[in-house]
Amino acid sequence: MKRFAAAFVAVFTLSAVFALSGCAVTGQPANPGTAATYNGATITTAQLAAWGAAQLDLGFTAQDGEGVGYDPGAVLTLLMLRPALEAQAAKEGIVFGDEQILAEAQGWMAANGADVIAPTSEMVDVVRLVRIVHALLVTEGGMEAIRVAVESIEADAQVSPLYGTFTLGAFGMSVDTLAAQQRTDSQVLGSVNYLVFRNLSGFDASAQSDWMVDAGIGGGAPSPSPAP
Repeated sequence: MKRFAAAFVAVFTLSAVFALSGCAVTGQPANPGTAATYNGATITTAQLAAWGAAQLDLGFTAQDGEGVGYDPGAVLTLLMLRPALEAQAAKEGIVFGDEQILAEAQGWMAANGADVIAPTSEMVDVVRLVRIVHALLVTEGGMEAIRVAVESIEADAQVSPLYGTFTLGAFGMSVDTLAAQQRTDSQVLGSVNYLVFRNLSGFDASAQSDWMVDAGIGGGAPSPSPAP
């Protein structure tokens, strides 16, 4: 995984140099209740919240004991990438059956110390997509398809300012960070160590303060920034 991740990040780092020279960026105004519009599809804050809730059901909690146990920017990244990821997986014959994903979803719960319950459809969708991400990161065609999709999102997606700006550079750094985390957590998480890629994001997490996260999962219009 280390070798593939390093090559992947190198591609993104090089691409970012050109992207910063004049490409349009995300962060354009969006309608209330809309997290992003991209490639003719709308991703709502309700969809984002449902996927976030699925991660909570899978046993993820905030590391600092406060806020929510997921990164809204990472959830939005996966939702925008989903069509391209699923298309490339089908092209490469990468298939994860329902029984396997159901078992792995319960493995996520067990690994997180949560009560193991029957997974909801949203929980299954989250696990399956993260599984696909991990599988594509170790194929040449998969890495190229992800790179092309991320470039397209950076250039063309309209994203609510609540989530910050989506960039190739941030996405590449996220891949590198999570690949390192996967190696560190492999003994603890075992066969579900790939779950760290649920946090794959093209957004700068530091741009998402607590008030942004709260507003983003509420599904309403953006709230004004609080006074310093």
